[in-house]
Parts: sequence; structure tokens; C-alpha cells
Amino acid sequence: MAHIKPEMQTAHEIGILTVALKSHGSRNPASGKIECPYGIVFDKTQHTLEALNGTLRAAKRQKKITFDGELLMMPKDKDVPIVLLDEGEGEEEEKKVQETLP
Repeated sequence: MAHIKPEMQTAHEIGILTVALKSHGSRNPASGKIECPYGIVFDKTQHTLEALNGTLRAAKRQKKITFDGELLMMPKDKDVPIVLLDEGEGEEEEKKVQETLP
């Protein structure tokens, strides 16, 4: 198996997160941003993202998403919206990520 650089792995995982938000979230009419409750993101990515909270924190640091708090936990935070700030996922990369989702 080929060794994957950590930053490439993180970028791929953020891509999975972005696609999940786009697929299962909805656009907030007030902000114009796509939002999805943590509970839905958790359910839809639990088999593809090993460390969802790590991916969320990395994406938040990169200003691709935002959410209230530092760490989201199920079921306590299931209704906390995750807001997609950066929708700039390229079509080709998005297609690759889609293939990895259930």
C-alpha cells in the first residue's frame, strides 16, 4: 500500500466532509451558506471518516467550515449546525470523493 502524506489525507477527508455537507445540508436563506446539523454529518460520514472531530477541527482552522464550540459530541450536539464557508471543491475532486461515500 502506498504511503499517503498526512496533509493529502486531511485534504481528502475535508473533501469528504464538504461533499457530505453539500449532499445532506440545505442553504440558509439568511446567510446564503449551506448548513447541516452535526448529527446528520455524523451519520453520513461515520463509515468514511475515522476521526470526524479531527477533520472538523482541521476544516475549521482552514476556514472551510464553522460551528459553535470546539468539539462536537453525539448526541448532545446533534442539532449544532455546521456551516460550509468554502464551496470551492473542484468538480474532478468532488467526483473522486463521491465515489468513496456510501
